[in-house]
Amino acid sequence: MSERSFAVVALAGGLLESDFRRAGYDVPNKAYLPVDGEVMLVRVLRALRGARSVTQVRCVTQARAAATEPQVAALCDAVIEPGYDLISSVIAGFEGLGDEERVLVVATDLPLLTPAAVDHFTERIEQIVPLDIGYGFVERRLHERRYPNVRHTWVRLREGTFCGAGISMIRAGSVRRVETVLREFVAARKSPAKMASLFSPLLALKILFGQVGVAELEHRASELTGLVCRGVICPDPEVAVNIDRLQDLKTVKAILRS
Repeated sequence: MSERSFAVVALAGGLLESDFRRAGYDVPNKAYLPVDGEVMLVRVLRALRGARSVTQVRCVTQARAAATEPQVAALCDAVIEPGYDLISSVIAGFEGLGDEERVLVVATDLPLLTPAAVDHFTERIEQIVPLDIGYGFVERRLHERRYPNVRHTWVRLREGTFCGAGISMIRAGSVRRVETVLREFVAARKSPAKMASLFSPLLALKILFGQVGVAELEHRASELTGLVCRGVICPDPEVAVNIDRLQDLKTVKAILRS
């Protein structure tokens, strides 16, 4: 098992999406949605706090939102105000960390996340040396074997078909150096076609037709950022079961009832 050597930046900012508001939910944002009798953010923070590989948990969320749920502050080492968008919120979460510190950037709409899933991810991170950025992803067959009714945006590669995970690792000193590239990747993350456009024309075509391998993508990402970037295949689909829409919330509630 990994040593305790990772900080966490848990992202819980933003506004509540309209379909949740129309359904009658009155919470600051989707991280505060109720799942199986408790706030989803609390479920995620408890999983992070329980991971053996985690040294500290920083939660990027509005202080007034955190005040609505006392367990948030109790489970965090720091509550940090979000920035004006996702990437500025990530950067805010990294403030004050040493350049060499390894930081897990974790979405807080992962209601099935477990401490073991976090530790399995960090174990795989520690096997990749050197590494500046590790992006988590999950293989489709594994995911659908356990959660066949959970929808995702899938990308077909030579090694298989994958979706992105809600957990990644960034070395703290790298985050500001790659701010522009990170913005482009975040904007494209739900669209294989947009993601392909970030690469060379030939590589983009190979991505669209499922003819590219993980190593080629890693090489191009490293070229774009000037850092060592690697994909990290996660053995636990729970790192990818996220809540984007009202239907996702209904699906997760059905899973927890079964």
